[in-house]
Amino acid sequence: MNSEIDEPSARGRVVVVFGSTGTAGNGAVHACLADPGVAEVRAVTRRPLGSSHPALVEVMCSDFADLSPIARHLRGVDTCLFCLGSSARKVSGEAQYREIHVTYALAAARSLKEESPGASFVYLSGAGTHRDSRMMWARVKAEAEDRLAELGLTHHVNVRPGFILPVAPTGLSRWLLKPLLGLAPPLGIRAEDLGRAMLRAGLDHSLGAESITLANRELRELAGP
Repeated sequence: MNSEIDEPSARGRVVVVFGSTGTAGNGAVHACLADPGVAEVRAVTRRPLGSSHPALVEVMCSDFADLSPIARHLRGVDTCLFCLGSSARKVSGEAQYREIHVTYALAAARSLKEESPGASFVYLSGAGTHRDSRMMWARVKAEAEDRLAELGLTHHVNVRPGFILPVAPTGLSRWLLKPLLGLAPPLGIRAEDLGRAMLRAGLDHSLGAESITLANRELRELAGP
């Protein structure tokens, strides 16, 4: 798979990241800030990131279901990396999980389409996502993928990574997931690599059709060495 992205415009790319305080979102922000073709990273978040960078703009948001107060921050955008999410173990039930992974994602995609019609939308799904799965989270994420595909976005990408190793692993991530990723790379991906793959998938419209899905192996290949 080609890991090159389209040539950046004179001003450089503008990327919006949702969920930048989470494992995947943090990796996405790091990957975007490290890319010389990205001029600005707009991190939509409920709480301050606690870090600064000349290209980083924090966009505070209190309600992810209603993005009208921050709509102006979705203008002039090239791609949106939607990494907002929660573990099924940390929510009260399916309704709350669907609100986070479906309602919020659709709100972001619709606002992006209205404010930046030519922008792409990259949705963080997960390995094992399936409409008929016994697992609630897998069915809900499949619903999100399907409903996003119906919006008629210029370019829509679902990414389905395995386990995600944090940028700065601690605890279980450091002592278990990090060695496991070294022994069995196909099982997961580093957060920075996932972020780089999402960025490239969002900016390279030649990867496939209007709506595509990338599995963990494809994401690792797209991220490059």
